[in-house]
Parts: sequence; C-alpha cells; structure tokens
Amino acid sequence: MKIAFCHHLSLSYYGGGEKWLIQLANELVSRGHEVEIRALPFLLDGKPKVDPKNLLRDVTYFEGIRHEPKDVDVYYVTYNPLSWVNFKTTHPRIAGIHSHAYWFSPHPSYGPLPNVANIVNKFTSYFELRRFDAVHVVTSVFPVNHPNIYFIPNFVDSEKFRPSEPKPEDFTIAFASRTVWQKGWDIFNKVVKKLDDDVKVKVSHGSIKEDDMPSFLSSSHVTLIPSRVDTFGISIVESMMCETPVVTTPSLAHIGLKLPCYYAEEPSAFVRKVRFIRQLYYEYNHQYQNWIKDCRKYALLQYDKKVIVDKLERMFEEVSRR
Repeated sequence: MKIAFCHHLSLSYYGGGEKWLIQLANELVSRGHEVEIRALPFLLDGKPKVDPKNLLRDVTYFEGIRHEPKDVDVYYVTYNPLSWVNFKTTHPRIAGIHSHAYWFSPHPSYGPLPNVANIVNKFTSYFELRRFDAVHVVTSVFPVNHPNIYFIPNFVDSEKFRPSEPKPEDFTIAFASRTVWQKGWDIFNKVVKKLDDDVKVKVSHGSIKEDDMPSFLSSSHVTLIPSRVDTFGISIVESMMCETPVVTTPSLAHIGLKLPCYYAEEPSAFVRKVRFIRQLYYEYNHQYQNWIKDCRKYALLQYDKKVIVDKLERMFEEVSRR
C-alpha cells in the first residue's frame, strides 16, 4: 500500500507531531508499505532542529506550498483549517487531528498561528471535515463531528522507553516538557521554590537528545507535567514506560489516558504530591516499587508502539478501500 502523509509544518521543527510522523512513517516502511511525506515549509519558532532526511528511512520527503500526491492508495492530512488550499487529491483521505488548539479558547501565550487556527476552525471545521472519508483522533475526550471516526491514541516505543537507570539516592524530580507557558513552565518554577532543599531538580531544557530521554526519566523519582493544555500527553506515557510516576494537571486529555497519575492544579498541590511521593519512596518503598511497576504495565497495555501501529495500519487499509 502507498501512503501519503501531508503535514502543516516542516518536519525540521521536530515537535511532538513531527516526531510521531517520522516514527510512524519508518515503522510503516519496515512493514512493507511505500510512504511519502509532504510538508509545508513553516516553523513555529523559526529554528530548524533536525534535517528530516537524516531521520527518515526509505521515505520520500517533500517541502513546498502546494502538493498534489499522485498514485497513492490513501492520503493522511494532519488537519488544519483550509488544508485543501495546500494539499489536493482525489484519493481516499483521512484527517488526523493532533492539536489541542481546536478545542481551547485563544490565548496570547499560544502564539499567533494556533490562535488563528482556532478562530478559523470554529467557522470551517464542520464543512472541511466532510471533505475527508475518515477522521483520526488521538483522544476520545474532545468532540468531533464526522460519521467515520477512528480513535487511535499516540504510541510510545516500549523497547526504547524502558527503565535504564537506577533511582538515585537523593530524591529527584524531573521536568521533561518544553519550557513554555502551555506546558506550565511558570507553574513548575513556583513548585521548585516551595520544595524542601533536599529535593533535586532536573530540567531537560530541550537540550537532551531523544535517545537520552529514557535515561533522564528513569533516573528520576517523579516527573512533574503541569501542562495547561495537551491534546494527548505523550510525556506522561513516556515517563511511565520508564517506571517513573507522574504528577500532572487534571485536564480532560490527561484523565482520558486512564493511567495511575497523581493530579494537581495549583503549585501548592504539586508540592504536597511531591512530598507524599518522597515519603512513600523512603518509608514505604515496597509500595513505591509496586506503583512504578504498575505505571509501566498500564502504559504498555494501552500505548505500546506495536499495538497502536497495528490499529493505524488497519485504518489505512479500510479507508483505502472506500
């Protein structure tokens, strides 16, 4: 089967959506499919982080303003309003909704592109989604109006994200998200100021290589994810795959993961949870060890790469026959 992916940002931006697309394309090629990726030459912050061609294996990659894939069996667009202006086809097509921006009110801290997409989407999404044969959503907690919806969550490679380092002697918390308002960076800093002096703090600052992230997470006792908005919450799954529990915000997307997280909203609530987990680790370590084993077990059952890619592959096959 030949699959064309069409993406609204350059893969060189290398955010969560771009990483997902690169991993999926490579996995589909390894399963014998022919894959091409077509992207718009846009970045949210103007700074390319990678060369996509170095990360793609036997996947054809194009960047440009207008694309019209030929001779493909199914066509997947990471949905954004007015996508038909840039990506045109008569083949069976799927709209993949991967952004929280379509369900939240505009906010200055989101940046101009997500805010414009949010406003335009309110007026156009009903009609635009009807152009597609199916809609793929990564979470079931947000409403989408379409007669053919596939709910298939994001995946994590459990062979890569696994316990790889022992927990250190000093109790350590980690922040592995982008240091931006959306991910609660300001909340995390308020939490750190309230913590006891003997708690160690690790922050990725976006400088940790992807291959080193499992070690970063594994060598922490808890990961704090105070995100204000998330479509899915991939960092939660990655941390739990590494047997590191998570304290996060009780957003619909996070609760919808159905994983054994602790929830907090205010900095003081995060501090209380950290203190509780520290006490659990030092005074009731057997309970802590059972908990972190459960974290990985439940993450594996629902979000392991093989299980999820099997479902995506079936979706592509079903839609291609329409």
